[in-house]
Amino acid sequence: METKTSFVNRIKSNFVLILFICFIIFLVLRNNNNNNELQKKGKQAKAYLYKVKGVGSKGTIRGFYRFEINDNLYEGFYDNDNLKEHDSIDIIYLPDNPERNQAKKFVEDY
Repeated sequence: METKTSFVNRIKSNFVLILFICFIIFLVLRNNNNNNELQKKGKQAKAYLYKVKGVGSKGTIRGFYRFEINDNLYEGFYDNDNLKEHDSIDIIYLPDNPERNQAKKFVEDY
């Protein structure tokens, strides 16, 4: 028969693992929900890359962009190896919350 302390320790270690898995699932579902909403309700705009740089140890190229809606500036970023500073890209944003935006190519490919 298993002792009470080893049973409690097993529950604790499994709880941490289950909590971690639930967190990963939450992140995946949240991103999927954001992109679904952008696909259904999003509007297209033109954004301009103001900075392009390598990030992380794998050499990912990240472009930081800005776009204007109703005289307000909004920002976002997009990872793609072919980005050049000062280029323009198409983005999709939510009309009721332009801070929620993604590059159009990302939304289409997701």
